[in-house]
Amino acid sequence: MNKLYVWATNTVKKQTACQYYRIHVPLRALETLGYALCYNADGLDTQKDIRAMLTSDVCLLYSLGGEGILHQVEVIKGMRPAPRGDNKIHYPAVTVYDVDDNTDFVHPLNYAYLHLGIRHYPSGELLVPGENLEIEWEGQFDEDGKPLRQITWVDKETKLDQWGDLTFDIARNLHQMKIRHRIIKTCDGATTSSPVLKSYFEEVIGQKNVYFFPNTVIVGDYEHYDVVRHDTNVRIFWQGAVAHYVDWFPLKEALRTINQKYSNLTWVLYGSKFGWVTEAIPDERIEYYPWSDYDSYKLRRGLLNIDINLCPLANNAFNQCKSAIKWYEASLWDNPEATLAANVAPYLEIKEGKTGMLYNTPDDFVEKLSILIENAQLRKTLGENAKKWVYQNRVPEKTIPGLIDFYKELKDEQRARLDPKVTLVKR
Repeated sequence: MNKLYVWATNTVKKQTACQYYRIHVPLRALETLGYALCYNADGLDTQKDIRAMLTSDVCLLYSLGGEGILHQVEVIKGMRPAPRGDNKIHYPAVTVYDVDDNTDFVHPLNYAYLHLGIRHYPSGELLVPGENLEIEWEGQFDEDGKPLRQITWVDKETKLDQWGDLTFDIARNLHQMKIRHRIIKTCDGATTSSPVLKSYFEEVIGQKNVYFFPNTVIVGDYEHYDVVRHDTNVRIFWQGAVAHYVDWFPLKEALRTINQKYSNLTWVLYGSKFGWVTEAIPDERIEYYPWSDYDSYKLRRGLLNIDINLCPLANNAFNQCKSAIKWYEASLWDNPEATLAANVAPYLEIKEGKTGMLYNTPDDFVEKLSILIENAQLRKTLGENAKKWVYQNRVPEKTIPGLIDFYKELKDEQRARLDPKVTLVKR
C-alpha cells in the first residue's frame, strides 16, 4: 500500500494541549516519517474540506459529538468503492474516533461540565433531569462547622460567560452522551491515550477495534534555555486548572509540613492558584504564572528551571483515563526534572525509585518529597532515567509505526468487507 491520506477534524479553533497531542503531533509525525499525507480541516466549513474528507483513506474525528457527526459517519460507512480517473478503485475512508479523556465522567469543576456533565460526584451516579448538582468542598466548612456543600449546577439555569447562551441541561447532556457512544461504536475504529480508556471503549461502549496510541512528544517543540539562577533554592513545580482542586487539596497539610521543614524552597505554580495554597505556603515563597495559550506554555515551561515536578491525582474514573504527559514533559529538558506522582493510573508507567517516585498517602508524599529535596543526586538520576524512558517509548519514531499499522489494518478489514475477492491478512 502506498502512503495513506489521513484527514482530521475537530471543532475547536484555538489549539489546546489536547488538540496539540492528539491531532497536530500525530499528523505532523505521520508526514515527517513518510507514512502519510495529512489534512487538518479544523471543521467542515468549506467544500474543499468535504472533498478532502471524501477522498481520504482515514477520517480522524477528534472528540466530536452530535447528530450531525453521527450522520456523517453513517454516510461514510455506507459508501462503496468507486473507480478513480487512473482506473484504480478508490475505497471510502475508514472512520477513526480519537479522544484523550473519558468525557462520560467529566468533573463538576471542569467548565466543560456545562455541556458534558451527567453524573454526581464522587459517586458517579447518573443525574436525573430536574436535579441540581451539589458538591462538597473538601476542607471548607460553613458557619456551623459542617463541611461546606454548594449547589454548583442547576438544571436548565446555570450558564457560563465563556459559553454564551448555552445552559446546563441534564436531559440534553444525557442524550448527547448516547449519540457520542453511537458515533464511537459506528466508527471503524478508535484510538485512545490510555489503556484504561481503551478498555472503557471496548467493554462499555462496544467499539472492538481500539488502539492505545500514547501521547507523543516531539522533543524539538520544547525549547530549553540555560536560565541563570539567582538563588540556590529547590524549585518545585505544580500546574493545573480549577478541576484539579480535588487532586491538589488533600495535600494541603503535607505542603504546610514540607514548607515548615525546609527554608530553601520555591513553589512554582502554573494555572490555578487556590486560596488555600497561601494558607499552607507563604505568598513570598510562591512563584505564580497564570494560565496561558499552549504555545506560550511550551515556551515558558523551558524557562522555569524546575528541580521537582509534582503530579498529584485523585483516583477517580475521569483521572484514570488520563495520560502521563506531565511526566513526559518534565523529562525532556537538558536537565530533566525528578517527578513525584500519585500512585494511580496514568502514572503507573513510572518505575518507583528508577524513573520517578510514587506516593500513596499525604504522609508518603511528605516522606518522598523530603528525600527528593535533600538528595540532589537522586533527583538527577531519576530525571535522566525518565528522559531515557521517554526517548525510548514516547517519541514519534517509537509510537507512529504502531498507529500507521492500525490504520492499515482497518483499511485491510474494510477491503475484505467490501470486496469478497480480497483476502484479509492480519498484520
